[in-house]
Amino acid sequence: MKKLFSILAIWFCIISCKKDETTPLADLPANLKNLKIEHPRLFLTDQKLEELKAARKTDAVLDKYVTAVIATANSIVTKPMLTRVLIGPRLLDVSRELLKRTSHLAMAYRFTGDKKYLDAAVNNMKAVCDFTDWNPSHFLDVAEMTNGVAIGYDWLYNDMSKADRETIRNGLKIKGLSEYRKSYESAWWHNGDNNWNQVCNGGLLVGALAIAETDPTYASDFIPKVVPNLAFSNKFYAPDGAWYEGPGYWSYATEYLSYGMSALQTALGDMYGLEKTDGLSKSGLVPMICAGPTNFILNFADSGENSKATTSAAMFFLSNVYNNSQISNYLHNYIKSSNALATPFHVAWYKAPNSEAVSPPLDYFLKGDINELVFLRSSWTDPNASWIGIKSGINSSNHSHLDLGNFELDAGGVRWAKDLGSDDYNLDGYWTMGVNGKRWSYYRLNSFSHNVPLLGNKNQYELAKAKFISTDLNVATPSASLDLTEAYREFSTKSTRKVSLTDGRKNFLIEDSHTLSKSTEVAWGMTTANTIELIKGGKAILRNATITSKTLEAEIISPKGLEFTVESALQKAPEKLNTGHSRLMLRLHNQTGQVNIIIKLSPKG
Repeated sequence: MKKLFSILAIWFCIISCKKDETTPLADLPANLKNLKIEHPRLFLTDQKLEELKAARKTDAVLDKYVTAVIATANSIVTKPMLTRVLIGPRLLDVSRELLKRTSHLAMAYRFTGDKKYLDAAVNNMKAVCDFTDWNPSHFLDVAEMTNGVAIGYDWLYNDMSKADRETIRNGLKIKGLSEYRKSYESAWWHNGDNNWNQVCNGGLLVGALAIAETDPTYASDFIPKVVPNLAFSNKFYAPDGAWYEGPGYWSYATEYLSYGMSALQTALGDMYGLEKTDGLSKSGLVPMICAGPTNFILNFADSGENSKATTSAAMFFLSNVYNNSQISNYLHNYIKSSNALATPFHVAWYKAPNSEAVSPPLDYFLKGDINELVFLRSSWTDPNASWIGIKSGINSSNHSHLDLGNFELDAGGVRWAKDLGSDDYNLDGYWTMGVNGKRWSYYRLNSFSHNVPLLGNKNQYELAKAKFISTDLNVATPSASLDLTEAYREFSTKSTRKVSLTDGRKNFLIEDSHTLSKSTEVAWGMTTANTIELIKGGKAILRNATITSKTLEAEIISPKGLEFTVESALQKAPEKLNTGHSRLMLRLHNQTGQVNIIIKLSPKG
């Protein structure tokens, strides 16, 4: 009986302490009646935490992930507090660091109970809540800071002092959610058609649901707006799950969509139909499909070949939502093979590995309204496999480069043909697109750095579109062809490119065809980080400095009697320098009529 009175006293104290911070259930708006009143309510509920703690005792993979999160938290504890320092027009680096700190520290505290993590997380949140603002002029900064503060607030709610809760909640409201309320209806991104939509709306859902029991109007007012507005960007997952802004932005957009969907699911028990988004059930497989045997990804649209898309925790979330172990098993395998560090959301959205084999088709055609992608490979399990990815698309789409028909390829564990990726977003005119836009003066963004044909020594037409016109996949000699005519409309009435895997899926064949409308130079180029040795007779040997036993032989099949040349990819600051990169080139001067270029690329060793 004494024990019962003690339990009742504790319960009464908890209720009394929280009463002034909680809207009575009966007074919540109708669309929040299913709100999970107690904290934590987002992602890592107490029930989920206990399940993970129990599973960790017998699941060595989960234990490794939790240990990695705690190790990262240990490296964060002693870091100085964040300050409001902008890079260019952005506070984004600070917002992202805050999310990293709060999520790692809060998770480490909840697994260990060590107060040093709690204190560090609270101090970091209070520091950013003391900023003058979260830089609403670049609203991604507000969205990501809102997300990071909301997660820390929710996960640590029960162990913070009332004064700290009030300080952080007020910061979240004043610098986050109130900024949303000021600008939401007029902001272009609220129903935009790119990653800003998912990021800004995803951060809003997490922030609003974190304080929904004390300030319910944010969640009540915004959920009915956010859910339909997400459709304006989510439509680009259709039909096959790829994302038109490249693999890096696939990760960015899909992680914030996952934050929003998961917050709705754990706080309200309903994802409001977002899980029915066309193509989203396939999207978790996209990083796997787009990655070559080197683990580098097909790089396009201001992305990078070492994109974090291949380790994105969103894959675990999608794997759980759609009960697809191929997605989660691939991610487990990738984390293991690349020695990548697990993050808090690899734990919060964890799906245990199982024995289901990851055995998709060798070749894929990922369709989409803007970019289409084709991938051909010789094996999913051989690290020395031959692999090539090629893209079509629209040169004027968001984050695009002038790179229609660009390809990258792996063989022998080496990336031989590569895309250099994005440059500094703060370069003058980086976002000035369109015809003669300054963006195209930068080497990494224009046609001269990409593995595409060059006609008249000029960029591709800035508004050009390209589509695949035929594919022959999952056959002995797979191939794909695309129409590049619009890209070279000044010089050609018909331009096509065909890529094939030949000779038992070992070698690559690149076939370009141009019907010229006037005399012009026609060039074939490929960027590489490997050394190039020219050999008489229309050949070249590429060698890797690390894997010295492997080479790639390039041979001019047509036209006969020509020789390759080597050109530098080096640039001057403030552009990225591209040190260690060069271009394998074939230039045909003063061409007329029909011109066909066929290049064979053969891995050796």
